Amino acid sequence: MMDTHYALIKAKKLELHYWFGDKSHTMDALVYNKCERELLEITKAIASLCGVSIKLETEPSARGGLKTWLTINAKSEKKTSPAKITLVTTLVAVVMVTPMNASMGRSAEKLFDRFVISEGWSEDEQKQFRSEINLLKELLSEKIEVLEKSAVIKKRRSNFYQQLKKYQKVKSVSISVEDASRKNISEEQFIMRDAFVSFVVVSGVLAPEVLENVPIEIISPVLGQGNFKWKGKYLDSPISFTMKSDEFMQLVQSGKMEFKNGTTINCTLQIDKKMSSEGIEKITGYTIISVATYFENGKAVETIEGKQHRQKQKESKRQLDLFA
Repeated sequence: MMDTHYALIKAKKLELHYWFGDKSHTMDALVYNKCERELLEITKAIASLCGVSIKLETEPSARGGLKTWLTINAKSEKKTSPAKITLVTTLVAVVMVTPMNASMGRSAEKLFDRFVISEGWSEDEQKQFRSEINLLKELLSEKIEVLEKSAVIKKRRSNFYQQLKKYQKVKSVSISVEDASRKNISEEQFIMRDAFVSFVVVSGVLAPEVLENVPIEIISPVLGQGNFKWKGKYLDSPISFTMKSDEFMQLVQSGKMEFKNGTTINCTLQIDKKMSSEGIEKITGYTIISVATYFENGKAVETIEGKQHRQKQKESKRQLDLFA
């Protein structure tokens, strides 16, 4: 069905154009290859998101700065519609021109505004072209929300522009969407040097994940004072964590809390994360912010901070119900 809607827009090439401050047509090979690697990884990640199996080909460079073409083909053209390749190609262009903290949806709108109507097209062809753009917009909108949350996409794009930011020779970079014959489907979109920094992830540290009412089985408590790690079991896996609950620590240090085999607490757990250079999220630490309940002689005992937190939650729910 998708094939019948795509008679005119068959995007499968990305033209990446590096613009220099001089009249040369050469680029540092290491910088160039690192940038191309990031673009390939972004394309592969987007194809995976779209459920498309692809093969990537690079075509020879051209002069005028340095131009390269990345051709995106389906591994099995019989099983993959041209519409899906068009979707992947267009999404890569959208990602590459969207800075951090900017809307990919807005970038997509700007890209569509640059789609080219060929000279000599009849009114019916122009109408069909606009219909295909509207369909493409719908397909993109389904994927953009996921793309905007992708740590892999953000980091790979950051790596690309970080390389160019350090390489002073490149004054700008542009990207355009083309068909198989290198005919422009969209006009070039330019990113100037002073904008490179807006694509760079400032820190690899991600916002911590905070989970409530998490059961943690205590394996090895810290009975004395000091910045020592506790050991416990979370989701059947051993972890080391920092205990930040002053109330619970007082119970432990005063001897009011006894630990036995299988002793479990329910707590608020903070999971700290960072992003690797490949865009992979990695856990860097666990912290117990507060303890809601612990078990004594097989019975759950609510802590003061646990009771206060529960009351706050009830009050918040009551206020939300007033506006329901």
